[in-house]
Amino acid sequence: MQHSRTNQPLQLVIYTDDTLLSLGAIGVLNSSAQWDITSAEPSLYSLVPLVEQARPDMILVDFSPEMSLGLISSLRKAAPDARLVLWARSFSDELRYQARELGVAGFLPRGLSKEAFVKNLLALAEADDLSEAQRPAHSTTVSLTKRESQLVTLLAQGLKNKEIAACIGISEGTVRVYLSKLFAKIGARDRFEVAVFGLKNAFCGQASWDGQNGFVTESDEGRARPMLKSLVLVEPERRRGYTGHGARAIGA
Repeated sequence: MQHSRTNQPLQLVIYTDDTLLSLGAIGVLNSSAQWDITSAEPSLYSLVPLVEQARPDMILVDFSPEMSLGLISSLRKAAPDARLVLWARSFSDELRYQARELGVAGFLPRGLSKEAFVKNLLALAEADDLSEAQRPAHSTTVSLTKRESQLVTLLAQGLKNKEIAACIGISEGTVRVYLSKLFAKIGARDRFEVAVFGLKNAFCGQASWDGQNGFVTESDEGRARPMLKSLVLVEPERRRGYTGHGARAIGA
């Protein structure tokens, strides 16, 4: 839905943990009367409550490595009518697809000129229709069960089998069985490759966890909250013949 353009400025929330970047963006946008800007504190814990209270027209998030799809989902629920724009140096094709699926309006690369930054941000705010999520070229999509999603998330966090078992309440032997089936389903050589797939599709950072303080929980099982319903695997032809070769890395 297009944001109505009246005499009222667009309400914009900007989040980044880089103070200089925040000041620069605000300085550029303040040169125009089109924006009413709220700068969020450089703390993830305060971002969702702020957005929920402010109900802005647009949210610009400097997407850093500690974030994840969990944060995007939380922001979308907090302000479902807001245009959510992610801002970073680069985005993997897989992450772009997953973020679009969650309703992200667009992406702004770092390094734009001042004019291009303002122009692109305003275009996203005024667009009648936003493009739907499209799978990256030369890719395939593998659907995940809830348990498989948990495993991908925990592998991307670098957990060993014993830690995974503690997080989701199963035995190490059962973890090995699940991993064997997951590797075969995805066509992965080892747990490292599954972790890379997980990171490309979703950063799997601390922001994906619920609990006290907004995202992070002290309980192990909170780390296993599944986020990915599927994995997008780019250039699957490069991975031919991997299936069945991951057994050496299951018992970690």
